[in-house]
Amino acid sequence: MLTRLKRLFTSEEDAEDGLICLPLCRLRHATLHPGSFLWTPGVGGGAFGEGASSVLEAAGVGGEVIVAFQAAARAPLHPHAIVARIDEVTDLPEDWDPADLGAKQRFRLTGLERITLDLATCTTKKLPTIKGKHANTRQEDLEMPSETLREALAALSKVDNNWPAHWQAAFAQLPEAPLGQWATTLGWRLSKDERLELFDHPERIETAVASTLDALHLGLDPDSRREAIRRQTVTRRTSAMPEREVVTEADTAGWAIFHPGDLTPPEGTADDAPPIPTATHLALGNLVAVRVASARMIRVRLTAKELDTFEQAAVRASASFRLYVRHGRLFVGGLNLACSERANDHEAFAEPKRWVDVPNGLYRAEVFALEPGPESERHGLADYVVKLHVAESLDEVASQEKPLEL
Repeated sequence: MLTRLKRLFTSEEDAEDGLICLPLCRLRHATLHPGSFLWTPGVGGGAFGEGASSVLEAAGVGGEVIVAFQAAARAPLHPHAIVARIDEVTDLPEDWDPADLGAKQRFRLTGLERITLDLATCTTKKLPTIKGKHANTRQEDLEMPSETLREALAALSKVDNNWPAHWQAAFAQLPEAPLGQWATTLGWRLSKDERLELFDHPERIETAVASTLDALHLGLDPDSRREAIRRQTVTRRTSAMPEREVVTEADTAGWAIFHPGDLTPPEGTADDAPPIPTATHLALGNLVAVRVASARMIRVRLTAKELDTFEQAAVRASASFRLYVRHGRLFVGGLNLACSERANDHEAFAEPKRWVDVPNGLYRAEVFALEPGPESERHGLADYVVKLHVAESLDEVASQEKPLEL
């Protein structure tokens, strides 16, 4: 079928330069790995981009298309994509809204091979096409999961959660499926950046999926969550200054550095007592708080050293905060978590990768926002760098009255 479609959509010149040309299916909120299948659209199957439904209907069962990924409507296509075959077509369930999904049918797609897109060849006709060249096979897509990962999925399935049909199917199918299928099936639980990262770096699938399953389990099992949080929040002793980059989520309010124990009202505080103002926490050194324009995954580097030359050249704004470390470690995560009534009982606090060990004491936390762009990407720069300066007194540092947008 692939050969037949090549004849339909490619020229002699295309064959000579090694490019293949196929109908383009734009897919949002999901990815598809080689050797895996995806039912789309719908829960866990993503949403169609412009023209996708018409392309799949025209290709029909047995037809092949290029599935390209979009982070959002009108967003550019991700440069790495996959050739996929349509193996089955069914009507939508009666309680699904075709207008909302942009399709009248569901399609079972099987990933065949990775390709690198030639984005300049994307056409805008009613049934769009695009060209691409064969990419290297990644064996990690086809590796089987470890016994540890299978056990984590089995433990999650035993949590009393009235699991919907798509989860029941995942519990039944994934133990004997390759890791690419795990990333495809559970991709809707990841952020758009994480989904595309795993497609580009399938060697990271097992670690990312294990973290996702653990977070789900913690969110649904209060006893497990409390014990996992206790392990992370317990006071530690360290003398080494941090040199660490944290990948975390900036939520709709922004991002923050804090220890949840410092934001919890003292014992004996009345339930109806007003919350402690953010300005008070900032003055006491309990909180470093930065606002962002929109929720997204960010990289924050914590250091006690000077910024390197590339970071210095990329600084677009900076500000200093008071910081009083009392527990030997700090959490880096969404600002809403610091303001939440669950400031000491949220599953995010159970994630080890969001914690940084820092010696107890007083600091001036100098936050640098780095300019994004090709140069920053080329040098692998973080979004923010936080430099810790040891202080004799918090009075050495001007107190911020509110979270700052840098």
